[in-house]
Amino acid sequence: MLGAALDRRLHFVVGKGGVGKTTVAAALARLLTRRGRRTLAVEVDDARRLSALLGASGATGTPTPVAPGLSVVAVEGRAALEEYLGLIIPVRRLLATVFSSRIYQYFVAAAPGLKELMTVGKIWYETTRLEGGRPAWDAVVVDAPATGHSVQYLRMPQAARDTFGAGLVQREAAKVVELLRDPRTTAVHLVTLAEEMPVAETLETHAQLVGPLAMPVGSVIVNRVHHRRFSPAVLAALREAAKRVGAEERALVRAVCERAAEESGWSDINAAYLTRLRAAIRDVPIVELPFLFVEEFDRAEVERLSRELEAASAERAAVSAFGP
Repeated sequence: MLGAALDRRLHFVVGKGGVGKTTVAAALARLLTRRGRRTLAVEVDDARRLSALLGASGATGTPTPVAPGLSVVAVEGRAALEEYLGLIIPVRRLLATVFSSRIYQYFVAAAPGLKELMTVGKIWYETTRLEGGRPAWDAVVVDAPATGHSVQYLRMPQAARDTFGAGLVQREAAKVVELLRDPRTTAVHLVTLAEEMPVAETLETHAQLVGPLAMPVGSVIVNRVHHRRFSPAVLAALREAAKRVGAEERALVRAVCERAAEESGWSDINAAYLTRLRAAIRDVPIVELPFLFVEEFDRAEVERLSRELEAASAERAAVSAFGP
C-alpha cells in the first residue's frame, strides 16, 4: 500500500512532461510535512516551478525553509560538482585554481553524463547527511526531469560504478547505486494520465526501473482523473427538461448537459486506461487523483491535492486491509 512507500526517505517523482509531475511532487512534499516529517523538496536543472508551488520565490543550492518542516533546494550538476570538490579540497586558493583552469572547464563541458552523475550524487548527499547525529531530513522529494531524462539521470551512477576501475569515483558511485536500489529507503513514484501516450510511456519507464535500473517503484499516481457526474438517464431527463423552460434557462441547462456529456466521455477514456494500467502493473499501488477545475495552480490547490493524495492513500490502505 502507498502508506508503506511514504515511510521511505527518498522519493523520486517521475513522469512525462505535461502530466502534472511537479504539482504532484509539491503535493507529496506537503503531505509528508503535514505528517511531521522534516522534508526537503528538490528541484533539478534550474527548474523553478516546484519552489513557486511551495511558496518560495526561487530555490538556491542551499536548502531554504519555506514552511515549518519544509525546505527547498535547487540541484544543478556543475554546482554540485564544485560543492563536492570543495569538500575534498579544503584549501580555498587551490580550489579556485582548479575551477579557473582550462582543463577543468573543458572536462566539465565535455564529460558525458557528468552533470547527471553529480546531480544524483548531491541528492544522495542530502539524503544521507547527518545533523547532530541524526539524518538532516526525514524525507527528500525530488521533482525529477521529464521521464526520458530522468532515466538517464538514474542510470548514470550505475554506469559510473561499472565503468571506472577501483578508485574514488567507483566507490562513490557504488554508494549512490546502493541507496537508489534500497527498497527500505527509496521509492520512485510514476505520475501519469489515464490516456494513451502517458500510459504507454509509464509502462515503458516502469519496465526500465524494475529491470535494468533495479529501483523500487513506490506507486503509480494517475493525475487528473475524470469521473462521471450524471448517469445517462439523468442527462436525458435534463435535456428533456430544457425543452420546457425559457430561453435563458434552456441555454444554461444545455451547457450543463454538454459539459456533463464531455466529462462522461473523458470518464470512459480514463476508466479504460486505468484498467490497462492495473492489468500491467500489479506489484505497486495505483492511486487516482481527481481533475481539479481551476485555471491555475497555486499553494491552495497544492494543499488540496495533497489532501486528495492522503485520502487516496488511506482508501487504498483500507482496501488492502480487507482484500484486493
